[in-house]
Amino acid sequence: MTETRKYPEWMGKMRGLTPAEIAEFLAGPVVARVASIDEEGMPYITPVWQEWDGTALWIVPRERSVWVNHIQHNPHVAVSCALDTSPYTRVLMRGTAAIVAGPTVMAGQCLDVANRMAVRYLGERGPEYLIPTADRPRYLIKFTPTKIVSWEGVEWHEKYTKQEEA
Repeated sequence: MTETRKYPEWMGKMRGLTPAEIAEFLAGPVVARVASIDEEGMPYITPVWQEWDGTALWIVPRERSVWVNHIQHNPHVAVSCALDTSPYTRVLMRGTAAIVAGPTVMAGQCLDVANRMAVRYLGERGPEYLIPTADRPRYLIKFTPTKIVSWEGVEWHEKYTKQEEA
């Protein structure tokens, strides 16, 4: 039996993603945009490299990254990972961020995560960027989502198109 599609394939899946599809999407070089709250209560957004392990998002910011101070005061953050071209895949998360290590020179888990990210975002020569900067202090941050919303497709979700009943 073949599946019939209501929409053409170029429009995307037109649904939320499965956990496996989220993992596959985040395994690519998609930039995460982290939204924190600054000391004045205003939103602050920062694009960062990320690594998804299936339950948490790992980030390796520089020691002087302003938004690290924000999460020290308020660990509640939101993250947006999106493909900004058709079929407009997006994964939106809300949760808490915790500093696991740092600021320190990269070693151990922090270096392992940073190495994998350098290859994913810069290709096989990524370590050529990372190795000379390994002595520059960084943090290792673990973001644990409490809510994940995903979608792929150019058509609106039905919640936006349903008419209210009178």
